[in-house]
Amino acid sequence: EFYPNSPDGLIGNADCGQMSAWYILSSMGLYSVTPGQPIWSTTEPFFEKIKVNFENGTSKTITKKTPKEELKKLGFENIKPLVQKEYEKIVTVPVIEAKSKSFKDKLEISLSSRNNFYEIWYLVTYPNNPKHVTKWEFYHKPFTITETATIEAFASEVRGADIYKSERVVPPSQGNSQTISATFFKKDNDWSVKLLSKPTDMYFAGGNDGLIDGIFGTTNWRKGDWHGYQTQDFEAVVDLKRTTEISEISANFLQDTRSWILMPTKVEFYISDDNKNFKLIGTIENTVNPKDYESQIKDFSVKINKTTTKYIKVKAYNFGKLPEWHQGFPYDGEAFIFVDEIGVK
Repeated sequence: EFYPNSPDGLIGNADCGQMSAWYILSSMGLYSVTPGQPIWSTTEPFFEKIKVNFENGTSKTITKKTPKEELKKLGFENIKPLVQKEYEKIVTVPVIEAKSKSFKDKLEISLSSRNNFYEIWYLVTYPNNPKHVTKWEFYHKPFTITETATIEAFASEVRGADIYKSERVVPPSQGNSQTISATFFKKDNDWSVKLLSKPTDMYFAGGNDGLIDGIFGTTNWRKGDWHGYQTQDFEAVVDLKRTTEISEISANFLQDTRSWILMPTKVEFYISDDNKNFKLIGTIENTVNPKDYESQIKDFSVKINKTTTKYIKVKAYNFGKLPEWHQGFPYDGEAFIFVDEIGVK
């Protein structure tokens, strides 16, 4: 399921050996779940007999009957640690969870840790309200935010450290994980979006509202902030909820040619008062060369003179089949449209 015989059949960075390293180690009955620890996780070897040659000229043979305890230390028996002390335990960071990165009224935040013995501490700050005094709090149940907020959190194997409750400082590192953070944005409008195209399941950041949540995707599309559409045009309708005077409509698109993501050939903007009869108010042609391999974002926008509307439609036309000069051409590849953030002024 992870490695099908297709153009997208390699998960992760297979060019750096991800697939081959996984297969070779796993077939030997070994895998490094936690890199840096001098121990293997083990399973039954796939082959009846495997000979491993080490850099020091010695070798060892693995069979299906090799004890797991022996497999766990294979190659590590005579390894000296880089520092002359016992292996230092790593306290893993907690996980900050919420339904989405943005919200309209309120949002529930929960924290969790893979180790139930750890305590979790958190700090909430408000970028739009810097005078709001906050402090480190012990986490015991989900909490709710009602405005744009940044959550910081760390896990601690030091239990009952009440000092964090009174000091708004970064906690000491001894016995604690690194501090992680996440920011959640309260939308400044009550708009909604109806998609008339179907996004690719892997590229559907923030759901429908991800297109109007005020969070802009970057050129690093792998972070998951974009909507992706393949083999079709992109089309969506924004409901402003009330008749509104507008002066500009915009939409951001991404190009990363090597990854089959190309700018739309053109973008059309429409307005309507009844969500049935739409009037075309502007068409923007693409000016980015599809052969430009630099990852980049283009803002397609149209200015409007004192016009009122309740509904706005954005339609972007897909580049289509990848041309002969593209590396995806032998696979009969189709271009993606990547869009994030429709803006209305």
